[in-house]
Amino acid sequence: MNPVELFNKVKELIENKDLEAAKSFIDEHKDDLGSYLDQAKALVSGSEGLSGAVDKLKKLF
Repeated sequence: MNPVELFNKVKELIENKDLEAAKSFIDEHKDDLGSYLDQAKALVSGSEGLSGAVDKLKKLF
């Protein structure tokens, strides 16, 4: 897989709300992701924050 395909796989895992799998995938392919590594990590971090915020909102209602 090329770096773009790997990055798209990370996005797919995040879209499916499988953050742990996305983190593992990034760790396994960090050398292959090249310049996309930081972007992939940022996507996971952003998704974790968003997911936590949504969970807090659900508890309010």
